[in-house]
Amino acid sequence: MTVGRIGRRLTRRQQADLNESEHPLRAGSPGPTRRDLLRWSALTAGAVATARFGIGAGSPAVAAPRAQDQGTPTAGAAITVPFDAFGQAVTLDPHRSANYGGFWVVYPNVWAGLLRYDENGRVVRDLADKATVTPDGLTYTFTLRQGLTYASGNPIQASHFLQAWARALDPANTSPMAQFFRYVKGYDDYVKQVQGAQLGFSAPDEQTLVVELSDSHVFFPSYMASFVWAAVDPDILSQAGDQDFVLNGAGAGPWQFSSLELDTKFVMDPNPNYYGGNSPTIGRIVWPIFTGPTAAQQALDLYKQDQAVSADVPLSLKKAVEGDATLAKEVITLDKAPGSIRSLAMDFKQPPFDDVRVRLAFALAFDRKRYAEIYENTWVPATVFTPPVVNTLSGYQPPEGMAFDVAKAKQLLADAGFPNGQGLPDITFYHPSGDTEEEIGRVRDVLTMLADNLGIKLTFDRTKSEDDIENIRQDKGGLQLAIMWWQNITETPHLMTEVFSPDSPYMQGYFNWATDLAAKGGFDPAADAKSFTDLVNQAETEMDQGKRNDLYKQAEALVLKNAVYAPIANWTPMFLQKPYLQGTKQGTWTGRFPILFDKDVNVAQH
Repeated sequence: MTVGRIGRRLTRRQQADLNESEHPLRAGSPGPTRRDLLRWSALTAGAVATARFGIGAGSPAVAAPRAQDQGTPTAGAAITVPFDAFGQAVTLDPHRSANYGGFWVVYPNVWAGLLRYDENGRVVRDLADKATVTPDGLTYTFTLRQGLTYASGNPIQASHFLQAWARALDPANTSPMAQFFRYVKGYDDYVKQVQGAQLGFSAPDEQTLVVELSDSHVFFPSYMASFVWAAVDPDILSQAGDQDFVLNGAGAGPWQFSSLELDTKFVMDPNPNYYGGNSPTIGRIVWPIFTGPTAAQQALDLYKQDQAVSADVPLSLKKAVEGDATLAKEVITLDKAPGSIRSLAMDFKQPPFDDVRVRLAFALAFDRKRYAEIYENTWVPATVFTPPVVNTLSGYQPPEGMAFDVAKAKQLLADAGFPNGQGLPDITFYHPSGDTEEEIGRVRDVLTMLADNLGIKLTFDRTKSEDDIENIRQDKGGLQLAIMWWQNITETPHLMTEVFSPDSPYMQGYFNWATDLAAKGGFDPAADAKSFTDLVNQAETEMDQGKRNDLYKQAEALVLKNAVYAPIANWTPMFLQKPYLQGTKQGTWTGRFPILFDKDVNVAQH
């Protein structure tokens, strides 16, 4: 989970984190989005541990509206789906690709694993027919579906997974996604190349796989649903080589890659051997690769010319799309159970935010409805941290949220020794200089709203580059004031653990909720940080969903009590899709791209 601020470009440090972290996300305005660039704030769809640990065959909880029938399906149709690479190299190799958002949804069409996600981030079975876990949560056993083959026609065997996973963890060429294996028994010693180190993988027979963990983690199945766990045909890999195997039927998804033009486009053709069947009407999918600030406009231009079946609608294009009578009818908004949260963040170790009363004053003075207006209602006001999709998937009910209460905010500021803002030290919000004037204006409006409500002065510095801002963070050991964006794709509120744990690399050196902070003004953030850690540690291994939700709820209440982050709003993505593309399933997890171009997806005659 790379920490970021409002902006379009990653710093060098953040780019390094992109390749090292196991939790993608992206900070920025909606389009391009942090969700699209890195993908998850805390990967893990945290399946419920039952006899089969709750992993089903994949039924939608939230899906995009489906187009009505437009006519008789047309067989063999070729469709074009624009792909924004956000500067990432498109290699098509599941074991060598960066931890980037678009790959999470595109790759499962070609690279299949034991598990995958549905459109909302729920873990479902893919090549596994059965999945069980021991009562202690340490050993997972998977049974393969009968008769599975790769696109090449070669049969899929359990030992092939062991070979694929070993390739991903090859010490000489380790996958950027390797940390999705980090809870496997022996992982630490293996990646450190300790002599005799063994991973907790085994294949008792060619239909069965066993994965042993070092410690119990309820959310582990969602790690396994990531594309780096996919099977690869070892015969094709051996014959075609480490580069060309991706274009020679080495995967087991509903499609196979047939061509790649570097930085230009890649193409998919149907996998005739896919166990789930193929689309009866789509014969080819072409993915033109765009990147940079004009990527969304290029995709929209193709869509308007009927040369693409879909296109994102970022905030920068929203007015133009809504002002077009034809396009406005084809907009889809994923406003059911949003999966991301934007928050105001303040550094515990930099005055005046070393006093929880000041933090709460800023949180209570933040007008979330005004924020939604500034961002043209592409965000929905939120008063708690955990995104609504978690409530939908797991039944989690968050604690009471943060109200908008200017009078109480001003009283807290006065109680902290700053009546009417008098005596406050300088507070500076840094925003990267390379952003658009439109986004600069929106950020300025947000800061003006907050400052006016509190009756204080905030300095808005837009002169620094992303690298400059990162250097300031490192010099000061944190970010005094920032706005963050987190994406949660979990059935449990596991995101809290990743974001708020005092020892998290996304807390230390950024916002510094820690167990050694001083008590002040009736608040003891250090004691609450310790309690938070105890609660989430219990929750992460609790098999009972009700008990687990209660532990998380207590933990989130401590987060809100200390204003570790002040929740602002949940994002609602928008995209265009041609009415003749039918049967697609899109949701919180996928955004515009369907979760799979499977047998249910069709192109109607038009």
